[in-house]
Amino acid sequence: MKTIKLYDVHGHSAIEKYPTLMTPDNHFFYWDSKAFTYNSLGDVVFWVNRAEKEALYTIIDSVNIQPTFRNGKNLIKDNGYHVSAKATDAERYSKFYRFKIIEKASIPGDWNYLTSGTFNSRNMSIILYRPKINDTGKRIEKINDLKSLFHHNEAVTHVLNEAMTALEGKESPGKALNVTPPVITMRPSNILTAIKTKPFILLAGISGTGKSRLVRTLAFKTCSHPELRGDPKKPGNFELIPVRPNWHDSSELIGYISRINGEKYVTTTFLQFIAKAWRYPKVPFFLCLDEMNLAPPEQYFAEYLSVLETRQKQGDHIVSDYIISRTGFENEALYRQLLNDLALNGDLFSEGISIPPNLVVMGTVNIDETAYAFSRKILDRAMTIEMDHIDLNEGLDKNREDWGYPKKGFIPQKEVAGEYTSGAQVVAATFAAYALVIRFLQHINQALDGTPFKIAYRVRDEFLIYCYHASQSAKNTGWLTPALDQMTMMKILPRIEGDESKTADAIDKLLPVLTSHPQSHRKLLEMKNRLQQFGYTSFWP
Repeated sequence: MKTIKLYDVHGHSAIEKYPTLMTPDNHFFYWDSKAFTYNSLGDVVFWVNRAEKEALYTIIDSVNIQPTFRNGKNLIKDNGYHVSAKATDAERYSKFYRFKIIEKASIPGDWNYLTSGTFNSRNMSIILYRPKINDTGKRIEKINDLKSLFHHNEAVTHVLNEAMTALEGKESPGKALNVTPPVITMRPSNILTAIKTKPFILLAGISGTGKSRLVRTLAFKTCSHPELRGDPKKPGNFELIPVRPNWHDSSELIGYISRINGEKYVTTTFLQFIAKAWRYPKVPFFLCLDEMNLAPPEQYFAEYLSVLETRQKQGDHIVSDYIISRTGFENEALYRQLLNDLALNGDLFSEGISIPPNLVVMGTVNIDETAYAFSRKILDRAMTIEMDHIDLNEGLDKNREDWGYPKKGFIPQKEVAGEYTSGAQVVAATFAAYALVIRFLQHINQALDGTPFKIAYRVRDEFLIYCYHASQSAKNTGWLTPALDQMTMMKILPRIEGDESKTADAIDKLLPVLTSHPQSHRKLLEMKNRLQQFGYTSFWP
């Protein structure tokens, strides 16, 4: 059961130690345990410091931080951080709590908050919500004060609104308040950010949730070249290829040399679409591999996955190795004929055909007993988006035209194509928040230590690239937590799969790390529930 508390920082001693107990990156905050004895992990604490003109929204992250006492100070060394506070003796503050800072708000000069008031003779630490609490009027007053400070952050507002609803008696008094913010679903802007991070997307969900429809819709919205808009039902920058269960090598996608009735290279729809994308470099091209896991992707998609990992930035362009190399042909005339069949300029492709930088491959995934499970080799190389939101009223408006060319403006290529392929490039671009991303991933790896699910450099780079693009498109300062939440769903949780001996410890250690990341926290609880019921769990339902 979660509690919401307000701590008013006032008095000379409290104001003096407030800045010394905050980590330099504003990621964590520490305070002595005396006012939080009855609080537990995951409880929400708001801090109001009128002297510093700032307020914090935090979640209790640890309840047992042991300080050392030296030279009149409590010294705290924790997870690479060093903070301290003045103290008169070693016994007075023998234990500290760690608070994870989710949001910081500035206090304007005209803020309508005069005093913390008095609750049961306490005027610093005030419980704003817990089940069956009394004296609700003053608590509602303070919640309204906080809402005016954090009005720009939907997640914080949601927590405060739930507390107010419960205090006003609209919920049963004994019902535990769910302080978890609402699930942040993948909106079109998030999907575009995922594509800019890695142009290989897995759309997972039950049949009929609109996965392939989404790919076609994106193609309509980006099909800016008039020559590609001849078909009102299918934009020229879109292709759907149904995966067949008998695909066990790459020949069905990238073609093969046939020597029946003379030597020739048999082209495929996939290869022809790649060539078409090269001919329109300023238009995003969307290839949908429908029901991608009806056959094992590690076999039929192996070459493409390998080449995808060679993408790198050269100047202003993203380049890759060749998916078809001239040196692979014993008969060079056969290679020249292939270029002719694909209408590709021989000079530009004299050495081979590589992946077009404007090509996006999106695979739809149905997880059931008829399909293959994905290995971590696939999951590490893809951005996994779970499409589990179902609104049965959606799509009934006959005026809605997802499958139609927009009347006003197309999404340009620069909003779809990524500009970076490595974390080092992002850091070099003066992405100031990169240290916060690294710190989050370090906590993830600490929780996953001793398991096969720890993340490495590829995932780190994609976190940095995704968060960089999220920061560039953000309209307010609250972008980082949602971005980390979305990436955790796409890159970390899909890798966790196995029986209790393999996953139970990882899940239990990850849960407190992800308390403030609602979508991931909810999914992890769902996975834990499956583990308890069946003795086995995975990301997939």
